[in-house]
Amino acid sequence: MSIGARFEGRAALITGGASGLGFSSAVRLAEEGATIGILDLKQEAVDAAVAQLRERGAAVHGFHADVTDEAAVHGATSEFAARAGSLDVLVAMAGIYPWVSFEDMTQQIFRQVVDVNLTGTFTCAHAAFDHMKQQGYGRIVTCSSGTVLAGTLGQSAYISSKMGVIGLTRVLAMEGGPVGVTANCILPGLVATDQVLKMSVDVDAFFDEIIAEQAVKRRGKPADISEAVAYLASEEAGFVSGQSLAVSGGHRFL
Repeated sequence: MSIGARFEGRAALITGGASGLGFSSAVRLAEEGATIGILDLKQEAVDAAVAQLRERGAAVHGFHADVTDEAAVHGATSEFAARAGSLDVLVAMAGIYPWVSFEDMTQQIFRQVVDVNLTGTFTCAHAAFDHMKQQGYGRIVTCSSGTVLAGTLGQSAYISSKMGVIGLTRVLAMEGGPVGVTANCILPGLVATDQVLKMSVDVDAFFDEIIAEQAVKRRGKPADISEAVAYLASEEAGFVSGQSLAVSGGHRFL
């Protein structure tokens, strides 16, 4: 399945990798030779993603873990590094995005979203960082959201958590740079993933509304995001760190 060789001999762990942008990123890195680790919450989803990647000829390992479970994340990360022989790339895509108005938001929901999206990203990066530091090489790609530039209604918890991911990524860049580790953040716009297409809203109208505000007048595709991930995860991006890259068809500008 290889279309290039940028990731031959590299091992990439993708959280939230069993579906959506995480799976698309896994496919893209595997196409260029990476050994893939899929870490996701549901065992059946992990098994299905692993099977699909193996059908494509990828070397892949699956791990069932909750990103809010520190022991499980550290265990899976160490196991993947041992199986693959290294841990060169972390793509932290796991996240949740409940739509709840600020008036109806509860502290319980807010904490859950922050725990998964922000603390989960920290936990995964923390688990990967030691391996990368020992190697003297690593690429960490985190996932924020284009909504942080827009203040989207009903997303107070989500946007708060995703703004935190940007700040965390900048600190990772500063602390990782001296030991050969870069960290950058993707801000996806509205993308036609299976999850988005199944939302309980008028999806076509939602896309029409967003596309009207974009510079590029089409729907975002998972491949748009995974191409950006592949660049930031590559050796060629070695002089890029601490950056936030909006991949949104020009919906908002940084």
